[in-house]
Amino acid sequence: MAAPSFLPLLWGTVVHRPYVYAFFVCFLAFAIYQLGWKRTATFAFATWLIAFGCEYSSTRNGFPFGPYSYFDATRTRELWISNVPFWDSLSFVFLSYFSFALAAALLSPREALARGDWPGLFRGATPLLGGLVMMLLDVVIDPVALQGEKWFLGRIYEYPTRGFYFGVTAANFAGWFFVGAASQWAFQRLVIALPCCAGPWRPVHPRFVWAVYAVYAGVFGFNLAVTLVIGDHALAMASAAVITVTLSSLAWRFRARRSLA
Repeated sequence: MAAPSFLPLLWGTVVHRPYVYAFFVCFLAFAIYQLGWKRTATFAFATWLIAFGCEYSSTRNGFPFGPYSYFDATRTRELWISNVPFWDSLSFVFLSYFSFALAAALLSPREALARGDWPGLFRGATPLLGGLVMMLLDVVIDPVALQGEKWFLGRIYEYPTRGFYFGVTAANFAGWFFVGAASQWAFQRLVIALPCCAGPWRPVHPRFVWAVYAVYAGVFGFNLAVTLVIGDHALAMASAAVITVTLSSLAWRFRARRSLA
């Protein structure tokens, strides 16, 4: 790609995918408040790099999302890196962060959350739980994204064979878990190893977890709304069931901390 075309293509990505950047701005606001800007930059770059590497790999050898391919009809209008649209791998940054934060809150003692501390950010089990929380988002996201030609997303990608869940393959869900767990584990290692990430962690408001929950729910809500708009009622019912069970389970767990918030 010629250097002079980079900025227009990057701007084209913002113009064509404003919903992605709206959620990314939420990530910046929340993560900088919780982590500080240096750790936020570390999380963003590491997660994007892992996500891009996994997408680049899957489109060539099927790991970890399974085999699939992107349609490059928008290559002249928005930024692509090799055969991967930039906005797609960028989306994993905010999806992984909000999943990681929820998992960390679930694995932090109530007393610590009341003080504004989140020791769950450093627990070894957090990336595994965070990967699961992120994979649950994909159960709602990918089936409607696969029908992008019916809404403003556009036709983005396809699998060589139709998957078992509204066209989405089991390997794709496994890949989302892998990217979530790997990116969150990498962040835990990097904040220990990098001098720029050293220093005290600021305490956060006890109700910060509910703000994180609200953005996570907003990702669900956006995709459910699109599913309803395109008229896929069977998918909408399945997605609504996943959303209800996931959000009610999280809310039940967090409500136990309300008396200390």
